[in-house]
This record gives sequence, C-alpha cells and structure tokens, in this order.
Amino acid sequence: MRVAKTIELDAQTDRELRVLSQRKRIEVRLQQRARIVLLAAKGKRNKEIAAEVGLDRRQVALWRARFLKGGIDALRKDAPRSGRPAIVMSQMESRIVQATLHEKPANRASTTCSSRC
Repeated sequence: MRVAKTIELDAQTDRELRVLSQRKRIEVRLQQRARIVLLAAKGKRNKEIAAEVGLDRRQVALWRARFLKGGIDALRKDAPRSGRPAIVMSQMESRIVQATLHEKPANRASTTCSSRC
C-alpha cells in the first residue's frame, strides 16, 4: 500500500488556505483544493479526503502532489491542456490573406475620393 506524502503547513499558509476554503466569492474548485490540502495537513488519507470533498481519491492525490510541488499558486491554476490542433486555422488564414491581397469585393464603395479624403 502506498502512503501519501505528508503535508506540513506554516502558520501563514494555513491561514491563507483557511481563507480560500471559506471565502464565499471564490471558485468552488479553488475552495475544494484548499480543503483537500487542509485535510491532508491534518493527516487524513486520500480516500477519506475524497469522501469528504466529493472527489475521486486520484484527484485528491493529484492536488496534494501539486501543492507539494508548487504551493498555493499551484492550486489556483489548472494544468495546461493541449486541445485540438489548429489545422483549419492556418488554411483559413492563408485564404483570407489571398482574398485580401488579390480579390476585389463585389459590393465595394467607390474608389473616388470626396472632399473628406
């Protein structure tokens, strides 16, 4: 059986996490992550924390590890996701440039200058 790494908090970090976990106008995800770290600092196991905060134990382990690696700042942001590659974007960009440089719009305004030019 694997044992999760112990989290020890200094007074300031503990206070910041408590504020984050109880603040009303804050993302629920951040509140949840702060609660995870506070419960972990009390010595609770990931399975117990997961049941209390309503997550899977693997997610609890993930946020525990991220906190150990990056502190409170690591709780504030999600990991970057790759997303779908922008294949169509480059093709579309090329078509726009071609049309802009070489084609004249059908409903264009007159090219003669009035007194406002």
